Amino acid sequence: MHSLLEALGRRGWTVRRATGSRELLPPAVASRYASLPAEVLRFLSALDVCCSPDGTAWFLTAEDFARTAESGFRWNENEIMSLEAAKSDPAWQLEIRAFWDRHFPVMLAVHSDYDYLAVSLADGSVVHGFAPEFEDASPIAGSFAEFLSALEAEAASAEPRYPLAVFLGIGGR
Repeated sequence: MHSLLEALGRRGWTVRRATGSRELLPPAVASRYASLPAEVLRFLSALDVCCSPDGTAWFLTAEDFARTAESGFRWNENEIMSLEAAKSDPAWQLEIRAFWDRHFPVMLAVHSDYDYLAVSLADGSVVHGFAPEFEDASPIAGSFAEFLSALEAEAASAEPRYPLAVFLGIGGR
């Protein structure tokens, strides 16, 4: 974790580690994602802030998961946008909710097509998705640890590769 945060810091990211112990997830979110791997909780709980220089890409932290007001980008904004698009189709809304019940967002980028990275609760892999079909996600790493290693390598690279380049604030599709 330390070397990843250092690599992000060298790219100009704002990185602040949490100084005290606090719950990452509010009770309703914790209940929804009860089978979330402990390594994901440990990593995100250790951060107060971890965002790109321009603030358009970030790891989700306790502050993000606690935000419920419509001001600012909420941790589940991608799900909210999908549900709004499906408001006249109850069956589609069920599919959207089912997808997000099985995918826990860990990182967002709003400078592009509202890209996100999420942990699949089915197998612990990390997937990448973006608008307009948020639920049409592609696996990018077999585990959260593999994802963190890949992100560290791309953060240290002069030319990060897609899709992680999107989260590092460079490049697109």
